[in-house]
Amino acid sequence: MTGFTRVRLEPGEQRRVTFRLHTDWLAYTGPDLRRIVEPGAINVMLGASSTDIRLTGTLRLTGPVREAGHDRVLHTPAYVD
Repeated sequence: MTGFTRVRLEPGEQRRVTFRLHTDWLAYTGPDLRRIVEPGAINVMLGASSTDIRLTGTLRLTGPVREAGHDRVLHTPAYVD
């Protein structure tokens, strides 16, 4: 889980929720034991819980391989419009 927010809705009401996901969340330990972020396809799932997935999608991360240091960003702000 990288981010969440609770949105109360009346029946028939709609709201847009935006998450700003930093690429540091996608870092993993590479073969040389450095935490890195690589370009490629990222599968995203949204749901009420891990067993109740309601929306899926794919993002494409572009750019060079990047090292994520000890100061990596692991906060995911959410905005409700």
